[in-house]
Amino acid sequence: MLFSSLSFLLYFLPPVVLIHLFLPKWLQNPFLFFASLFFYAWGDARFVPLFFGLLLMDWGCGLILEKAEKQSVRKLVLALGVLANMGSLFLFKYMGFFASLIRMNVTIGQSLPLGISFFTFQATGYLVDVYRKQTKCERNLFAFGTFLFMFPQLIAGPIVRYSDLSHALHEKRRPAHKALETGMALFIGGLAAKVLLANPLGAFAEEMRGLMERDTVCAWLYMLCYSLQIYFDFLGYSVMAVGMGRMLGFSFPRNFNHPYAAASVTDFWRRWHITLSGWFRDYVYIPLGGNRRGTARTILNMLTVWSLTGFWHGASWEFILWGLWYFVMLVLDKYLLERLKAPGFLRRLTMYFSVGIGWMMFSANGAEHILPMLQSLVTIRSEGHALFWLREMAPVLCAAVLCCVPVLANGAKKLVKRFTWLRFAVMLALLLLSLAALTKSSYNPFLYFRF
Repeated sequence: MLFSSLSFLLYFLPPVVLIHLFLPKWLQNPFLFFASLFFYAWGDARFVPLFFGLLLMDWGCGLILEKAEKQSVRKLVLALGVLANMGSLFLFKYMGFFASLIRMNVTIGQSLPLGISFFTFQATGYLVDVYRKQTKCERNLFAFGTFLFMFPQLIAGPIVRYSDLSHALHEKRRPAHKALETGMALFIGGLAAKVLLANPLGAFAEEMRGLMERDTVCAWLYMLCYSLQIYFDFLGYSVMAVGMGRMLGFSFPRNFNHPYAAASVTDFWRRWHITLSGWFRDYVYIPLGGNRRGTARTILNMLTVWSLTGFWHGASWEFILWGLWYFVMLVLDKYLLERLKAPGFLRRLTMYFSVGIGWMMFSANGAEHILPMLQSLVTIRSEGHALFWLREMAPVLCAAVLCCVPVLANGAKKLVKRFTWLRFAVMLALLLLSLAALTKSSYNPFLYFRF
């Protein structure tokens, strides 16, 4: 059940929010937990027992980690908990990949449970935080289940930490009028980003992909359309998740901060998928030593993190190469351009080049397609298709590019916040346009569901 589907928008979300709003405190977590189970089962009921088993295991491990006094016992419990979470991720997501390397015929990894990458990272982070005594364990099973299973962020994030939600899980959640209004505005804004920008950009990208080998300009248009599509697709989902969290009385972390306005490759990854970058920083990069052990060790730690980041996105070579590509470009940015005090325009140009090439690699659907796709950018060909499609895409492309500019986007937000009538009119118009687009279009994928 996609957030941008009519079944979710009309039949699931409104009754869940309304019922949750008026329930007594002791029923809110159980209700939200079972509503989230229903949401997940609607999309992939086969794996509910797996997730429920992991939930019970993580809950039990958290209790033991807090009560155990011997450090050896705590280390063993942490190791077993992390192994169970990551083992499940490996079994379903990576077993097929490694089996193919040794020419084994394994099919178990071909069916990927929805959201398992986000679920296991969130659960593992919880266990590590309890082990480090940075947070107390959750003793109430329904509260813990609500933390891990909450439907707004279960399938594709943002990756939420228990400490972000622990207070709200144990208080009466009756959001104030302002919080409800803000939540609905965020949800509608995210829905519009997904339906009115990402979906048409994705349709255009598919057209350009079919023409890119015959027309160089179409290859560049494909890179532009896909870069914008994946941004507004994932941004829209994340903003909808944050908005639904507000409507339910929770504060989810921000996942994007105008990444295409970044001043460098390094800055881009401080702004893109912020919760994933933060997870790898806190649970992989810093424990490995971060940048505290000299240049060589820092570069090795960066290599480890970016290899894992690429592999997290998918069990295939194009994602591994994508991660290694960013490792190279980040090392170049950090140890050459930054130290040489390269002018700002050069670092920004390097960022756009790195990101554009990276998205071409990311979308290749097989490592063997990466080189032909990149060659299409520099091999001069023309069949006259580009001008027609550029005219067709111009309104959506212009709107998308303008929405990437922080000054314009923030200015529009301030304007609609200042005038109540204008805010209401804009939200109503975006909602009606989004619903109209959904009823007449069959193209409504979500890119990050496959990760």
